[in-house]
Amino acid sequence: MLDFYYVATPQGQQLLMFLEETGLPYRRIPHAKSLAMVDHWPTDAGEPLPLQESGAMLLYLAEKAGFGLPAGMRARTGARQWLFWQKAFECRGNETAELYDVLDKQLAEQAYLCGEQYSVADIACFPWVSARGAALAAYPNLARWFHAISQKAATQRTYGALDRAAAPAENEALAEVLP
Repeated sequence: MLDFYYVATPQGQQLLMFLEETGLPYRRIPHAKSLAMVDHWPTDAGEPLPLQESGAMLLYLAEKAGFGLPAGMRARTGARQWLFWQKAFECRGNETAELYDVLDKQLAEQAYLCGEQYSVADIACFPWVSARGAALAAYPNLARWFHAISQKAATQRTYGALDRAAAPAENEALAEVLP
């Protein structure tokens, strides 16, 4: 069982999406002071393992669940690269068009950021694209990717759960994300 100390941010949404996608058992603890997680059943069967930092938590969960990291070394490296690329996305708020252009080019000849398989990198980037709220019409590959992920059952559950628990201001932002 994972205790997930949820904070309503794109980082929190990444983790909630991953947990919903994989079905790992978790207990969501809303309104936490900071994003964190405690794994009461770590794979090494040791004491409960506290975790922080969304990227580190996503990598840990991907390894624990056996989901979201491709099998080959090069593909795994690509997934990690895009996972960490999204950190630049977080920090470069005034450069949305430039970041969307990078994503659109990456998605030009493949379904997902790391190829044809949905990965932890897609889960990491989706909430940031969603949070930016910019029109995607100028980025057809990114728009296709965004639509495909928004239609996934885990994404629907994630944003539906957030919608039910959101404050009125958050509800307006979520209405733009959900179809």
